[in-house]
Amino acid sequence: MPGGADAQVGFVSEVTPGTIVTPTKFLPFRSESIKQNIEYVNTETMSARRTVRITKRTTAGVEGSISTELANTTLATLLKHMFGTVVTTGAGPFVHTATPGDLTGKSMTMQVGRPSSTATIHPFTYAGIKVGGWTISSTVGELAMLELAVKGMTETTATALAVASFDTSWSPFVFTEASLTVAGASAGTVRDVSLSGDNKVEFRHRLGLSTSLQPLENGVRDYTGTVTTDFDALTHYNLFVAGTQSALVLTFNNGTQSLVFTMNVQFTGETPTVGGFDLLGQPLPFRCISGTSDANAITAVLSNSEASAA
Repeated sequence: MPGGADAQVGFVSEVTPGTIVTPTKFLPFRSESIKQNIEYVNTETMSARRTVRITKRTTAGVEGSISTELANTTLATLLKHMFGTVVTTGAGPFVHTATPGDLTGKSMTMQVGRPSSTATIHPFTYAGIKVGGWTISSTVGELAMLELAVKGMTETTATALAVASFDTSWSPFVFTEASLTVAGASAGTVRDVSLSGDNKVEFRHRLGLSTSLQPLENGVRDYTGTVTTDFDALTHYNLFVAGTQSALVLTFNNGTQSLVFTMNVQFTGETPTVGGFDLLGQPLPFRCISGTSDANAITAVLSNSEASAA
């Protein structure tokens, strides 16, 4: 079939950033936009011409995103590259505890199989991939979603297409499997929730190089999000006004596997307003903060059948 239905996305952790490894994990996905960006510079000298005399190719870098449904498996390795540190314990279910950690030396090979109009699947292989940012969201009436923003070093079409093998137990979380607590109590009538991480990953283009060195962090990470509830009372509004730090726990649980985010947050607003006849909503933007440790600001715990986050 010459269409997107035959496309595939595979990934694997690299031993050395930028050195391709054959993908061993394959992610069901909705869309992707990973591509190589090539920069050019033009001469600007005057030479009795009205067109550019010379254009020279300079730097290239890989950038884009993947949109997928947040699921119970094929997630442990991604968590390692989203957060930096994952410790795995247990033995079926396995428990993967992810906390903010150094991303230096941690990268992935990603390969996208893109079908042509003649039904040939062309492999585009990306090395040195870092997760620059991510967003997890859940909205009433929908499946939970995971969006990954990536940056990488190189693109090639010369690497053979890996044979895709998907985890047959893969199953996305739905909004009815999500729950939220604030300061140890149910958050009440939640309409939607989103949580994002910005790893502040930057390219490193240097003299003599046409591609980036291993992209590295260049700033303090941001973990932020928004909860929207019905305006039931002043409880959550008062947390915002007082600047109170509170425990926020977001849980996805299908009865067998679970993904739990435990955060220490400060709500940054807003005041509920009237926009018509609809029930009033209470927007609760927040940021994860901690004066003690990164893990206290945010920790993710995945319990599933994956034996390793490598």
